[in-house]
Amino acid sequence: MGRATLCDNRAVALYERLEKDLVDARMRRDQVALDTLGLFKSEVVLASKEPGAGGRIDDALVLRVARREVKRRDEAAEAFRSGGRGPQAEKEEREAEVLRGFLPAALSQAELEAEVRAVIEEVKPSGPGAFGQVMKAASARLGGRAEGGEIAAVAKRLLA
Repeated sequence: MGRATLCDNRAVALYERLEKDLVDARMRRDQVALDTLGLFKSEVVLASKEPGAGGRIDDALVLRVARREVKRRDEAAEAFRSGGRGPQAEKEEREAEVLRGFLPAALSQAELEAEVRAVIEEVKPSGPGAFGQVMKAASARLGGRAEGGEIAAVAKRLLA
């Protein structure tokens, strides 16, 4: 039944990898990975049923859910640490590390600045909407390799 929602087979590479990793975790008897990936798969399926998703599961959806889940784990780990609950914080960190395997490698600050400079050269922004023009192009170009806030900070600095 779950496969019926997958319309474009070439676009589900990350979802297929998720399913494969889930089977591998089961065979290795890695309970942390098994629990984390099972919940991750459920979250991806739920996200595919949200309005606007059209029931499709593609790489963009999997990446969006992975980012959200990593952020949740990082925040929970920080809260557990500040509350003196080290073992729970470590568990959250291990789960976040499993999920980070689905995210593209983040750009260094120098790489991010070089990419934003290249976007500014291509777009040649002008007028009051210059920042918006750069952000739109840079966000599309960097496709998840950098957070929006980081892109915005570099763009503001370079446009100033």
